Amino acid sequence: MTVHALLIGPQGHGGEGVYMESLRQGPPAGVEYESAGDFHRGTPGASCAVVREVLLNQVVHRLTIPDMGFRALRLRRPFDLVHVHAHRASLSRLRGTPVVMSEGSSSAVYLGDYLGWDPARLGSSYRRARRIYRLLGIRDRLLALEHVSRAYVFSRWARDVNLRWGADPDKLEVVYPGFETPEPVDRGGREQFTFLFVGRDFERKGGFEVVEAFEHVAAEHGHARLLLVGCDPTDPNPDRLARSWVPPQRRRRAPAAIARLVRSGRLSVLRWVDQERLRRDVFPAADAFVMPTHAEGFGFASVEAMSFGLPVITSPVGAGREIVHEEGSGLLVAPGDVDALTETMARLAGDAAASMRIGAGARSAFLSRFTRERFQETLGDLYRRAMAA
Repeated sequence: MTVHALLIGPQGHGGEGVYMESLRQGPPAGVEYESAGDFHRGTPGASCAVVREVLLNQVVHRLTIPDMGFRALRLRRPFDLVHVHAHRASLSRLRGTPVVMSEGSSSAVYLGDYLGWDPARLGSSYRRARRIYRLLGIRDRLLALEHVSRAYVFSRWARDVNLRWGADPDKLEVVYPGFETPEPVDRGGREQFTFLFVGRDFERKGGFEVVEAFEHVAAEHGHARLLLVGCDPTDPNPDRLARSWVPPQRRRRAPAAIARLVRSGRLSVLRWVDQERLRRDVFPAADAFVMPTHAEGFGFASVEAMSFGLPVITSPVGAGREIVHEEGSGLLVAPGDVDALTETMARLAGDAAASMRIGAGARSAFLSRFTRERFQETLGDLYRRAMAA
């Protein structure tokens, strides 16, 4: 039996947009998606209630919390299931259609870790938002699960965060995201050792610390190289609302350090690389992945690096400790700790055999938890239970 599902979610919004594209390209077995597209767009089976959507985003959004935004859709034909990812949603003419909602982590992570809201402000905003959502019939993956069949997040850590802020434990599950499994990479016999950093948000993901640490590593290990991908180090905060994580003196030092390392041939910057080239050329050519992030909802890039057998250096924030098992699939350093990061990077650069052992552990961890096949099976089971309920 084919399940016809309406899929609603962001496009081109960082990791959440990447996740939506992976859903569209690789749905669970027997599931066919009709995608609603981005804001103010609908599909043949579900029209966008444009006026309502605009009012929700221009008025209610300002009265509640800065989040991914509202979608408002009106079903025009029957669906077996509606799946809403990352958005709050106003859905009409459902006629009993089960609704599944999902999110990478939690709005509490964005508001608290990214924007710096304290618990008191977060709690009062959530209480006000919950009242407004219930009054207007808004479905939300954290605050308004009464009329949602099932909801899921990407990690146990994210589930715990949502439960602390009032999510329904009987409806909220964990579904790890899934990725394509690449062919194994043979890194034996390489003369250079290349560290790879991938991330649009250079500051939040620890890029300034990576450059500072690599300067020390490069002085000690002449074969070490660093490749920065997908970022512009001169643009520290793509999110205009986000707080700063880097002291001014570190930010001021970075451009000169990058310029010196580029001139010496030790560092390269690729400001944009498409996903195909990233997987075909960039990940296989690297020897270690480094992203000592200050705040993170999940960490797609770390998991992709693991799929290519790369040892991962990241920080124990967000789901980092859940993704990377220290000494098994990677190494953990506290965010902002340049000395610890330098020591960890030097350790890998100085011992290629140990690096490859940890990389093999990373590949094994990926195969056990994050393959696309495992994800499709788990999500398909969640859909079946949502429809049965």
